[in-house]
Amino acid sequence: MNDTQDINEKEGRIEDEKSNGSENSEQEQATEPTGQKRDIAAEYLDALQRERASFINYKRRAEQERSETVQYATTNLVKKLLPVVDDFDRALAAIPETERENNRWVEGIELIARKLHTLLEQEGIEPIEAMGQPFDPNLHEAVAFEDNTEGGNANHIDTVSDVFAKGYKMRDRVIRPAMVKVSRG
Repeated sequence: MNDTQDINEKEGRIEDEKSNGSENSEQEQATEPTGQKRDIAAEYLDALQRERASFINYKRRAEQERSETVQYATTNLVKKLLPVVDDFDRALAAIPETERENNRWVEGIELIARKLHTLLEQEGIEPIEAMGQPFDPNLHEAVAFEDNTEGGNANHIDTVSDVFAKGYKMRDRVIRPAMVKVSRG
């Protein structure tokens, strides 16, 4: 029996050492990595905050690109419609005054032209004022020049003296510059 008792005691000691060793290692893991866990948690939090900011910036860029795409599409359509608007304006300017009175057909054409101009205004398109204005190469395209022998305006040497085609801008962006004749002083 002694041998059996000795074996049982040895097994008990081995189990005690195993359980004591695992408790010690758990305690070591519980106390030692607390600082590491905090560092890892801070690192994960930082990475999460960076990703969240990156995603917010992505959403903002995507929305801006979508808005620019819509605006670009509108600009292309308006560029194609501007010659039609010019033709309506020239046609209305060519109608003699005697034909304008009580002529339903002329009234209909004028109504269509007004609707077209209203539609452009609703989309943020407005004509560029050019006649009598100082020449601005950002807004005007000079297609002809004339010398002003009367001396002109001392402040503005180059002045728009005639407009061949209206210019248009969408908000602050020029869609088509005004084609003008410039008077040089």
